[in-house]
Amino acid sequence: MKHSIKIFFSLFVVITIILSCKKNTFKVTERVPSEGSAQVKLAFFSAYTVTPTAILYINDKAVSNTLSAPISFPGGGLNMNGSLNGDYLFVTPGVTKIQGFRPFIGTGNIMSKLFEFNETFNANTFYTYFITDTAATTTGFAIEDKRSKPDSGFVRFKFVNAMPNVPSIDLYKGSNESTATLFKAAIAYKAVSDNFDLSIPVSDSFFIRSAGALISTPPIARRAFTASLFNQRVYTLLARGYNSGTINLLPNLSVIVNQ
Repeated sequence: MKHSIKIFFSLFVVITIILSCKKNTFKVTERVPSEGSAQVKLAFFSAYTVTPTAILYINDKAVSNTLSAPISFPGGGLNMNGSLNGDYLFVTPGVTKIQGFRPFIGTGNIMSKLFEFNETFNANTFYTYFITDTAATTTGFAIEDKRSKPDSGFVRFKFVNAMPNVPSIDLYKGSNESTATLFKAAIAYKAVSDNFDLSIPVSDSFFIRSAGALISTPPIARRAFTASLFNQRVYTLLARGYNSGTINLLPNLSVIVNQ
């Protein structure tokens, strides 16, 4: 009897320790692509003076709830609407129709179409599909997401220029705008930088200027994400909005969670 009690007590201690460790662990939602599928995240950054609500569709089927830009769906990120995880949508590879519709207020009934694009996605590949600009000039483009993790103590980034009226952007990093150093040069609109790893905590701010602008030029946008970046995560840093825009059209830096 005493032996049984000792075994039970030992098991109780082990289970308690395991549960305590789990409470202190940052949980990652892992998504492994099913065989033959692509995985796609819809980055809805189309900026309007009065932001419309929208329902996102893939291949004529609604894939989102009613939402508003700026948002990366599913999942989300920093300095945008939505949650904070690295989820993607499973999509049949090949030519894919991507649409956004404005619903009647308070309903899921369609009032008007905001955009429609076709994009080709490959099997077993992750993508973020960016939707940017406004009204008749709304544009869509796909960026492939490599999600391999950096070493412990680091986060991994790439930078995307999704700012329609800035043809090319220089990305700076530093504690203030006058001493920040050029980090990634001349990233064209709808283009992406190579990946780069940063040790955490990332205490510096990011700054963006038009490509080739002097460091004395006031930055288009500045943002720090110091307290919100987690060990070995993979992110996309992006420029959105419009240079010199106001209210909902303000230039901004946001971060999408890829992994």
